[in-house]
Amino acid sequence: MRRLEADYLDGVLRPTSPLQLKQGERVGLVVMRRPDQKRWDLERLTRTSQEDEALAGAGLDQWARALDGEDRR
Repeated sequence: MRRLEADYLDGVLRPTSPLQLKQGERVGLVVMRRPDQKRWDLERLTRTSQEDEALAGAGLDQWARALDGEDRR
């Protein structure tokens, strides 16, 4: 398996570098978009609110209590 980049133009993926493939060879693809600042406000997504932290803390406390209960069995 090899990672490569391609441009999508007019419904066709065009690799940005040559591929070591035979003409007509069929391949499998996994397409992963690169982060695009026009679509994603990455700075906003990294910020947490007090509510986020409280919910995360509550979940961790519950998880820790459940694990403690397993140790007593």
